Amino acid sequence: MRAVALTTAVALTVAASGCGTTSYVPKVVARGELSMRYDNGFQIWQGGRRVSEGLTWRGLPEVVRCVPAARDLATQAQSDGAAAIAFGVIGGSLGVVGAAGLMGALDEERRWIWFGTGLGAVGVGVVFAGLSRLFKNRANGRAVDAHNVYNDAVGSLGASCDDLRYPTPAASPPGP
Repeated sequence: MRAVALTTAVALTVAASGCGTTSYVPKVVARGELSMRYDNGFQIWQGGRRVSEGLTWRGLPEVVRCVPAARDLATQAQSDGAAAIAFGVIGGSLGVVGAAGLMGALDEERRWIWFGTGLGAVGVGVVFAGLSRLFKNRANGRAVDAHNVYNDAVGSLGASCDDLRYPTPAASPPGP
């Protein structure tokens, strides 16, 4: 009984650990600089508007196009996001198909064939679900990298790919 309680507590802790969100919006952002938020999914903002979001990262390569390394990372993020979605659909579909193996209980002659086929489909579905998670993490990581590479080269300096003019630095405030 104690092992069941401990297992339940660990499972609930793990399940709840990924449930946080952030609502912080930066107050000072350079013209052209990208900022990132998380609200049930990553979002990239520029100039007060959302320009891209995970998992597809549509629009991100266009926003960071003037920084080749950032553009390449953004394009890879899009590709990995598409793969994550495809693998997730395949994995989920195989999980549903695998549940059909339970119907084998009604067919006494072929019960083990149904059960084995269903178990095999679920196993392959789990592999595809794992691949989906892998590609999701890659997509989000590459999008964050594209965001950072772009900001280091252009955005945090006050320019954007649409307007590569850098503003004149502001004067330092007077000392004490």
